[in-house]
This record gives sequence, C-alpha cells and structure tokens, in this order.
Amino acid sequence: MAETELNFAKIVANPTPLGWCQVYSAGKLFAAISLEKQEEEGEKDYLNVVGKEILNTLEQEFFILEKKDLDSIKEAVLTTSKKIPEDVTVSFVIGSIVNNIIYVYIVGNGRVDIKREGMLGTILQAQDQANDALSQASGYLQNKDVIILQTKAFSEVVSENTLSEVLDNTSIADAAENLAPMVHEKENPLASAILAGYREMAQKAFYEKGKEEKTEEEEVKKEETEEKANQNYFESGENYSSDLAYKPKISLSFLNKLNFLKNTGLSHTRKIILTVVVIIVIVFASSIFFALQKQQNDKLVSEFNRVFPEASRKYEEGVSLSEINPTLANDSFKTARKILDEGKNSFPKDSEYSKKINDLLTKIESEIGSAPQTTSASAKEVSASESEYLSFRLKNNTSYFAHDENNVYFATSDEISSIAKESGTSKTLIENDNYWESIGGLANYNTNLYVLDKENNQIIKFVNSGSEYSDSNYLSESAKSDFSDAVSIAIDNNIYVLFKNGSVSKYFRGSKQDFSLKGLDKQMSSPTKIYANPDFDNIYILDNGNSRILVFDKEGNFKAQYQTNVLKNAKDFEVLEKDKKIFVLSAGKIYQVDLK
Repeated sequence: MAETELNFAKIVANPTPLGWCQVYSAGKLFAAISLEKQEEEGEKDYLNVVGKEILNTLEQEFFILEKKDLDSIKEAVLTTSKKIPEDVTVSFVIGSIVNNIIYVYIVGNGRVDIKREGMLGTILQAQDQANDALSQASGYLQNKDVIILQTKAFSEVVSENTLSEVLDNTSIADAAENLAPMVHEKENPLASAILAGYREMAQKAFYEKGKEEKTEEEEVKKEETEEKANQNYFESGENYSSDLAYKPKISLSFLNKLNFLKNTGLSHTRKIILTVVVIIVIVFASSIFFALQKQQNDKLVSEFNRVFPEASRKYEEGVSLSEINPTLANDSFKTARKILDEGKNSFPKDSEYSKKINDLLTKIESEIGSAPQTTSASAKEVSASESEYLSFRLKNNTSYFAHDENNVYFATSDEISSIAKESGTSKTLIENDNYWESIGGLANYNTNLYVLDKENNQIIKFVNSGSEYSDSNYLSESAKSDFSDAVSIAIDNNIYVLFKNGSVSKYFRGSKQDFSLKGLDKQMSSPTKIYANPDFDNIYILDNGNSRILVFDKEGNFKAQYQTNVLKNAKDFEVLEKDKKIFVLSAGKIYQVDLK
C-alpha cells in the first residue's frame, strides 16, 4: 500500500463564557468540538477546562488501542463522552484514518463532508441527536480526498455550496483562510471545523548525488538517441545490444582507439570482424556492469523505502504530539531514531540515502534534546522581603499554609486564621466546630477556603459570604478516596491531592478525574507540597527526598525538574512563574531558584 500523508487546516471561532470550541489533530486522529451552557456560573473558564479534559481523554484512549478499527475507536469515543457534563450541550465530531479507511463519529450533533473529484458530499450528519447519542460511519478514501469535520454551528454558518466553492482549485490552507472571516463575522463561539487533505505518496527511488530525475519524454528521447548511435557504430545494421537491459553508448573517439588494428597485417575483412568482436565484448561487459549496478541500486532503494518512510512517519507523529502530549511525542521520536540507527549502516556514507537519513536523525536528536531534563539549579540566599508569603511562613510553625495577593492563611487543629500581608494584622476566620478531625491540607480559591480532612476522607469547602463562612462537603460520595496518606492540596480550576508515595489525584466539581503523572524519570521520595494556580501553565511539587522541585503540565506530563541540596530540608516554596523564580524556605532561610 502506498504511503499516505495528511495535511490539516483549522477554523476556530472566538470563545465566550457560554460558548467554546476547538479543533484537534495528532497523527491520524482529528476532531472538532463545541461546548455550550445556558448560564454563566461555576468555576472560571469552565468550558475551556472541560473541553481540554475531553480532548485529552480522547487522545489517551485512542493511542492506547492496540488495534484501531470501527468498534475499538467507537469504545474510545464512548469512554471520552462520559467526560461531558450533563449541563453542557456538545457537538463533537471525530475522525481517524487507518491505512486508507476513514472512521467518523458524531457525539451530539455535527456533520462530516468529503470533497472528491470536484464534488462535495455528506458522509455522516446528526441534526436532532441527543447530547449523549453517537453516530458512526466508515469508508475507503481516494487520493486527493478532502474530509471536513464540522460542528453543528459551523455547518449552519457555512453552507454546503459555499464550502464547495471555497474548496475548488485551492489548497486546504487557503480554503481555511477564506472561511475564517465568515465564521468570525457571525461571532458564533460554537463554530469550528478541521479540514484534512488525504494524499497517497508514491514511493520514490533516491539515486546517487548529482543525478537528476528524468521525465518520461526525456527517457524516450534518450533511448532513441542511443539506438541511432548504436546503428552508426554497426554499419551492418545489426544491433547486437538489442537484447540487453542496458544499451551503453560507445563514442566514436573510443572506436578511433582501435586504429592499432590497421597495423596488424590482417585483411580488411578480418579487421572488421575483429573490431565487431571487440565491441561486442565491451558492450557485453558494460551491460553486466550496469546490470549489477542497477541490481545493487534497486536493493538500496528497497531498503531505503523500508526504513526512511516509517521513521519519517514516527517523527511527524511526534511533532504532531509535541504540544499536546510531550511524553507520547518523545516516545515517537525515540522510535524513529531506533529505526534509523538500525538501518543507516546499509547505505554508502556519501550517498543521497545516507544524507537523508542523517538529516532526519539531526531533526530527531534536536526534538529529543528539547525533552524534559534534570536541571542542576543554583540556590542563592535572599532577604525575607523577597517573598512576603514565606516571610510570614518563617515566623509560624504551623504545617498548613495558603496565600493569595492580600492574605496568608494558616490552619491548625482548632482554627483557620489569616494575616494581612500589608499590615500584618491577624484574625480568626473559622473555628473548628467539628468541621475536620485530622487536617491534611489547606488551599484557597477566589475567596473560598478548602480543608482536606484525612480522618473523614473528605474536602470541606468554606464559602465566604462576606461576613462569615458556610461549610459544605466538596466531594461526592462516589469520589471519596482514602486520604490517610495525603500530604498537600492545591487548586486552580481543579483540586489536586498529593500523597506520600508521589501519586496525585485530581477532582473537578466534586468528581474524581482520570489523571496521573507521566514521564517522570525517578519515583518521588517523601514529597511534601503541591502548588497550582489558575494563571499558571504548570503544577509544581516539592520532592524533598530527591532534593528537587518537579514541574508538570496540567495534563500530568513531566516537563522539568530543578535539583539543589537546599530542597532536601525545605518546608515550603512560592512560585512566580511570570518572573521565572521559585522562592524556597529551608533551614530558617529563604533561597531563590531561577526557572529556565
């Protein structure tokens, strides 16, 4: 089967608090999604968080499939659809290409069109489908097909006639550029689409450096020229090389070198016969040489086509995954490198094959080199005034602290208090009236406070009404976990719970999420603090046993680690992501570690 390639073009409308859309592509998996809710309430960037969680789940479920077909991908889509909240209306259109077969699915409503040989047709559409219903279809693709996955809102904004006209005689990138203004003009936050151009790539033979590819017309002319030349060389009109695979051209200047025959004393007839015999021997020997050369080149071409396209495919897969899942991307890059390393010795060092392989290896090494690595950090002591939070933390022995722009909060078994950063004034906010029994973590979000109770395996949410705090259980009964080994919690739009063994649980609106830390080179040892912030890109964990601070993105993918001896005995830290700084409280002093 011929090698194939996919090119993508994306159209995404601007989001609003009540509407959000996005498109996604990684390898041979792609999708368009929109989410809508009726009232603006709940957590900040609620739809954005839900949407990313849905796409992340789809990616994880798809890429762990050993066999990818209509039914197995359907199960991955169904598992993903469980992440869609009941209060959200969805338009989720998914496509996957396996070999030359396309599988498409629609959760909620949406449409899938295909442009083939100048004609646009719909291969799957759901108009009045329930939010949790699923439609599916599959079929064979042809070279130069264009597949359009579009949310319901996009199909309403852009008519089929307009879509067909825009796709006529233009690239999908140009088509997307022409369609985008139509979408943005309507200001519909639910309109998104992804265009996928499918192309079968004929396998190409790569010849030695310096040779140019010939067109069919040039090859015909070349053969005609060689045939005429051979007829000139043999005046008898017989073409002795007509049965050979190659017809090497023998120049007249070479024939002139045979003039020594004139001085042999042979008769004219015998001179002609001997000349013809010598030419036949030379032609035959040359033909054998070129035949062997062709055989060797064919062998190299076959080996190159076995090694290079597969390695190139894994490299491109890694590039597609780089921003979405660095861990999977790094696995793809390493697989591509292994394929090339095992095959590169089959090719002459100065050949075009070797050059192409080495060029791709250079790209792969560059990508692997940019993967997360340990940074031996330098920690310099700074004055307490550099970190208001840690300066207050330094004066108190309580274990559980949190802070925002104006206040530092700390919890004991008896109460939760606050200290104003500007004035230093302290006050009691909440007295423990049997709210918690064994505290395991404190965090704040907006003006609300959250306490992890290890004894009751619950997170208590204290909502600030202005004059007092009211309490409620954050976790649903089904989401409750064993918190006996919990050591810290953090909040952005989600709540993260860190355990002694280094595992992290993630909760959203009281429900446990499918989440784990991935790509870490060494298991954590005695971690004590996790930190997250709605305005930050990353999650930070203090791993005391390994004297390091770990950095993960919010999907749990390992990004970096900073290692220095002062972290072994650190009690707390503060991250200033925009300023590229981490302040650390260790052994009664405050240190600064610079982020790369």
